[in-house]
Amino acid sequence: MSATTVCVTGGSGFLGSYVVKLLLEKGYRVNTTVRDVNDAKKVAHLLALPGAAERLELFQADLLEEGSYDKAIEGCAGVFHTASPFFLANQTHESLVVPALQGTRNVLDTCARHPSVRRVIVTSSTASVYVHLGTKPADQIFTEADWSNVEGMEARGMWYCVSKTLAERAALDYPKEHSVAFEVVTMCPTMIFGPMLQPVLNESSQVVYNLLTGVTKEVPNNARAVVDVRDVAAAHIAGFEVAAASGRYILVAETTDDFEIRDAIVKAAPSALNVPTTAPPAVRAARTAVDMAKATKELGISFRPLDEMVQSTCDSLQQHGFVRF
Repeated sequence: MSATTVCVTGGSGFLGSYVVKLLLEKGYRVNTTVRDVNDAKKVAHLLALPGAAERLELFQADLLEEGSYDKAIEGCAGVFHTASPFFLANQTHESLVVPALQGTRNVLDTCARHPSVRRVIVTSSTASVYVHLGTKPADQIFTEADWSNVEGMEARGMWYCVSKTLAERAALDYPKEHSVAFEVVTMCPTMIFGPMLQPVLNESSQVVYNLLTGVTKEVPNNARAVVDVRDVAAAHIAGFEVAAASGRYILVAETTDDFEIRDAIVKAAPSALNVPTTAPPAVRAARTAVDMAKATKELGISFRPLDEMVQSTCDSLQQHGFVRF
């Protein structure tokens, strides 16, 4: 059992909770930051994890407050920075780009003050990889060498995508620019499905919820790339543990569309009565091709298929009382 101490920022979130869970299962001592340590609704699921009583400590921290991560990161060998704002409605530069950049810099500045830190794993997104807005060929196969078109995204007000791209670049550039000893590795997951540990409905699970309950009346002709939260968490930990891990890692299990997701929901919850029955159009939305070789080979990650992701998401929605079927 490892006695190594690590820090997870944003530990109460959908992904952060699983990173904490897997780290505890592997024997780590875990410091995790949350916005309010006294908010039982946000932290009770963490305190209930196996090993939490002995090896989990909660710290209150604010992304935008300089120095608020010092106590949590002190003495840690690794830091998993999963905390960053994620919402798709009413996006603004101030609500997304500013906190993502400032939060990432605050965490990295804190790591620079603590020589125990040897590697930082930063959660980015495929939003920083393949939002090319017509600047790449339609048949482009995207790899870790590709970056999204910041100028085009800014012009269109795609502030979430801008925030992830700029924050990831800043994170990867940080060790060289500041002459620090620690390494930075970034993870670029796509839309994350899978079971929820936290009792609050997160943004990506809402996609399944809306189709399952009929909030989405007509299935949109949208292509999506998806990945399971458990596999993303495992990739984060491998990014810390695998000595040769470096740079960026795209985390995509499948490229699919909302019609296939709807069909998977019908299989997962055949008694659900309000799932939309929209027939797919003759021409389906174009899917983005992604090369997953780097993550599978270097991190040893295998990915759960769509049906398993959707099944576990539906089961989780029911277990948390969001739906009945």
